[in-house]
Amino acid sequence: MFWSRWKPRVASLVAPALVWAWVPLAASPAHAVMTRAQERELGRQVVAQVRQQYRLLDDPYLDRYLAVIGGRIAEVMGDLEFKPTFHVVADPRINAFAVPGGHIFVTSETILQVSDESELAGVVAHELGHVEGRHIANRAEKSSMLNLVSLAAVLAGAFLGMGQAGAAVSTFGLAGAQAQALHYSRQDEEDADRRAVRVLSKAGFDGWGLVRFMDTLHRAAPTPDGVPAYLFTHPLPENRSTYLAMALPPPDQEPPARETGYLWRAKARVLVQDPRPWGVAVFRQRVKTRPEDAGARLGLALLLRQQGRYDEAARLLDEAVALAPDDPEIHHERAVTALKRGRADEALAGLEALRRNGTITVPALRDLGWMYLEADRGADALAVYDELAKADPRWPKLSYYRGLALGKSGRSGEGHALLGDYYRSQGRLDLAEKHYRRAMELLPPGPSRDRVAGVLHQRDRGAGAKTAREQRQP
Repeated sequence: MFWSRWKPRVASLVAPALVWAWVPLAASPAHAVMTRAQERELGRQVVAQVRQQYRLLDDPYLDRYLAVIGGRIAEVMGDLEFKPTFHVVADPRINAFAVPGGHIFVTSETILQVSDESELAGVVAHELGHVEGRHIANRAEKSSMLNLVSLAAVLAGAFLGMGQAGAAVSTFGLAGAQAQALHYSRQDEEDADRRAVRVLSKAGFDGWGLVRFMDTLHRAAPTPDGVPAYLFTHPLPENRSTYLAMALPPPDQEPPARETGYLWRAKARVLVQDPRPWGVAVFRQRVKTRPEDAGARLGLALLLRQQGRYDEAARLLDEAVALAPDDPEIHHERAVTALKRGRADEALAGLEALRRNGTITVPALRDLGWMYLEADRGADALAVYDELAKADPRWPKLSYYRGLALGKSGRSGEGHALLGDYYRSQGRLDLAEKHYRRAMELLPPGPSRDRVAGVLHQRDRGAGAKTAREQRQP
């Protein structure tokens, strides 16, 4: 917490928002335990509040990359309550945090600052160490009970900044001591570090990566003169480096790390959505010094394409394909670039080839479905979205695009019902009602029509109750 006060760019690794929390329970505070359903709902609310204040990067390749790293670590830990779900937050500070329900947030700056994949894995492992240790959950179970909404506000506010956290405490009438009780102690931070370092090597990463990341933190925010270590929310990076180094075997005795080789692709995808003025220059240098690295060419192509330099991007992707002919991500981005250059037939052929040979990725499937919709090939689009319903069922826009595909396939009633579902999930209730009522006009009697009728009945009943309350008010 004090680091951000002295160096605004940097937040301590695992900021105060990296906490688990308490919700109203029937048992006494000393013995109550948060249920899985309560943790899941609390996490959902925290994520929703963070989304209101921060921009989350939308790139399934980036999310998948973090999920692969986290999955390897979680598998070694073995007993986590929730499968980790990762989000990348556009923010110029080094930070990461975890919330109930398995949600882990990493800032864009963290990904840009790590030197290698094992450093990033160290950050993720530290977060999962807090989850595994149930540090704040254990604290919350011994403290006074708080309601779900106020907890979500405090947790999100702590990450957003102490001003936001203070506003949440004030808004919900919470005592500062209650909010403080949800923060990790310095002992919890050290325990999370030690849990992380125990599993990194077993998960195939260099355990010294976490030590190197502490050096990165120290360089980014050196210790302010005159401020003793015990005043900091977290142990100082140099102190953490010391006890971590003592827990590790010498570097030459560490087993070799199983790097995925995708870190630079991840950095490029971050820079596409959260640009830095040095991005293109750094990737040009990477291509120059690593001519064998297809991912470096892919990354530079993505950055140039973002600038509208499609021909240069296409050339780089052709070179990347020559270096890695079986890489489906590169073939996908090559097809997208062809579309940007006005070569729709070439783009479609490239995506269809990936699908035929069974190597198409989820993001490429999304683009293929969209291209079929644009070409009014509703049946083909619907087949793609049915495939995505199995491969990517949690995609928030799935019901929207499936609804469009159903409409273009001559099944307009079902399409309007799905569009209603989508808009209801987004809180756009007027649009949802419009589509549901249109679905009622088009759907034949049966389960689908009955479901829509039930949704509308609930909405009408809720509106009637609201009107009655308003009429009773003086």
